[in-house]
Amino acid sequence: MRPDGWGGSMSLADVSTVDLTRTRLRLNEDVTFTPHVYGEETCYHIDHAARSSFFRIGYVEYVFISLLDGRTTFAEALALTSRRCGAEALGQTQALSLYSWLLENRLAQIADDAARGTQATEQKNSAAWLQQLNPFWIRLPLGQPDEFLKTISPALQWLFSPAATLATILLIIAAAVQLAADWSAFSAASSGVFARDNWLWLLLAWLGLKGCHELAHGLVCRRYGGRVTETGLILAFFAPLAYVDATSSWSFTSRWKRIHVAAAGMYVELLLASVAVFLWTRVESTVVSSLLYNVIIMASVSTLLFNANPLMKFDGYYILSDLLQQPNLYTQSGEAVQQLAARWIWGRNSSAPVTRGRHRGVLLSYGLAAVVWRLFICCSMLIAASVLFHGAGVALVAAGVVAWFGVPVLKFGRLLVQLAQQQPSRLIRGAVVCSLVAGVTAGALLGLPGPFQTVAPGVVQLQDGRQVRAEVDGFVEAIHVVAGQQVAAGDVLLTLRNEDVRNQVEDLKLQIKQEEIRQQTAMQDLRSGDAAVAVSKQRSLHQQLRQAERRLAGLTVRAPAAGAVVARNLSSLLATFVEEGDELLLVDDGQSRRLRISVAEEDIGVLNKAAKERMTLAVRLGTRPLTWGVLERIVPRASRTLPAESLAATEGGALPVRSRGEESESELELTEHRFVADLRLPAGQRLPLGERGYATLGDRDESLGQHLYRVGHEWFEDQLQLARDSSGD
Repeated sequence: MRPDGWGGSMSLADVSTVDLTRTRLRLNEDVTFTPHVYGEETCYHIDHAARSSFFRIGYVEYVFISLLDGRTTFAEALALTSRRCGAEALGQTQALSLYSWLLENRLAQIADDAARGTQATEQKNSAAWLQQLNPFWIRLPLGQPDEFLKTISPALQWLFSPAATLATILLIIAAAVQLAADWSAFSAASSGVFARDNWLWLLLAWLGLKGCHELAHGLVCRRYGGRVTETGLILAFFAPLAYVDATSSWSFTSRWKRIHVAAAGMYVELLLASVAVFLWTRVESTVVSSLLYNVIIMASVSTLLFNANPLMKFDGYYILSDLLQQPNLYTQSGEAVQQLAARWIWGRNSSAPVTRGRHRGVLLSYGLAAVVWRLFICCSMLIAASVLFHGAGVALVAAGVVAWFGVPVLKFGRLLVQLAQQQPSRLIRGAVVCSLVAGVTAGALLGLPGPFQTVAPGVVQLQDGRQVRAEVDGFVEAIHVVAGQQVAAGDVLLTLRNEDVRNQVEDLKLQIKQEEIRQQTAMQDLRSGDAAVAVSKQRSLHQQLRQAERRLAGLTVRAPAAGAVVARNLSSLLATFVEEGDELLLVDDGQSRRLRISVAEEDIGVLNKAAKERMTLAVRLGTRPLTWGVLERIVPRASRTLPAESLAATEGGALPVRSRGEESESELELTEHRFVADLRLPAGQRLPLGERGYATLGDRDESLGQHLYRVGHEWFEDQLQLARDSSGD
């Protein structure tokens, strides 16, 4: 088991030109060791009082280090360790690495006077040097807070007593219940979290919460007799994170005390979030409400996503390490993954002791998950830097790549050179294995179809013909029904008033009478030509009269079918002016339903393919069982018009929208052009109108690799557009 924080083995040339195997090390007098038991495993905590440093090592490493008295040589210490520990003893490479680590952390010094001028304590670890240049992780120490914590501890220690802890847990549960009851208002307020004028409040809430978080770590550490030797800031992707050095808690013999120290920060943040929930539901000030909302988000979401995440070396990691009784979990799991990779790729068994059984499975699972998470975080931060900082992002990305991947690449290169010189057969095996893995991966990415299906959000509506629309312009003179009333086909629903239409009918009737008289007079005077003209005008006037009478009949709005009247604020239509084509109300027959869906431009090819093959599309509506829809119509032109208000993101839907402009702030439009299509749903299902759902359009004609590239490219473009919009604002 390696010391916590020890990044790995280092060759002799990295630390000194001195042959360490011929030297004698002497431990510094201010270095003390404290044994601890983790399950069936014993480890030792190292306390370096002069530098206020704390480390954790395994029993085998302790046996080797305890022999370094300035008189015992490297070879003698290694031999004595092998005699005492047997098969679990250190190999020569591991012992050299441990030698280097002791020198670099100034836990020991070379006893030979001739070598002191070049001893390894003056050497800089290349990984640490690169880490200092990492623009995404900058450490800024700010002083020693131990005396300050000692002063305020008597006034605040009650917060961490068993009674206060129980009360806090009950308060957190009550706040969660309260938040669930007010969830609609809480989710509606989320639209302003990332508003441009809210960044200052977010920063203030973040700094205040992180200060309280680290203060809690320090107070609980001192509660159990530990000391806090340093505090400061870490700029993680330029976001300020406070920290305190509470590693003295490693010397606590009780793992529950160590867990309490690790959990104290999250405990205080959740306490503050709970108090903020109750205040947020009661305050009326917009500024105070916004600040409390930011506190709730920062103290809950950020805490759970980052501090409680065991895959990062924050609070959750140390809690998990103690719960599993696996000290140095991060290092040991990394070694387990490296050993597995070395055995499969190079066919080489490590000389280090191999953990077996259940513990090995835990280490491998954690190690693989940590590697995937680390790659995900690194790639996300690099992409975000390239988007947010435009041209400067290229330099930041380059620095980040060197800082994160430079040392592993150098070590891998050295390994290849070493294998080529000493074991070329293993190098050939590794090349073959890596080529096979790369070939299978490439084949899977390029040959396998994308496993994700294309979906389109939609809303349940009545089919065409069930919407009652105004057939003519006019004022609503009378409303004869109420919402929910059952009507029969042809029943009168509304009456409109339009004097121009009535006058037109009367005027046409009068003109027809005049032409009839003109025809009769011409026939009596034997003027056949004038009579023919009068007959022709009568035909034209009768045709106009029929059209005018239809418009007149349209002033009486009737039900197109039997069903229930569906309308919102029907009474508000009274005395209002409606234009021809305006929707007045609906008559729901309980049978005919359609799903109006909104389809992205890049997905229209999939939809056209489904239409060509006359496919029925799977439809999911809320929590209802899966149903099917028949594609009836595709609007051939894309637009930014919102198909239904309930599909807007501001109403809880899936479509991002924006205001049309200052002159029409109340109207929304889509942020991108989309197509509209209608699916006919099966008859007999009494689906509520307005219910949201989505339709599965089918599989894209693309490989898995193309799908991943497209998703990443679209995400990148979206972030770039957001950055442009922000800079434009």
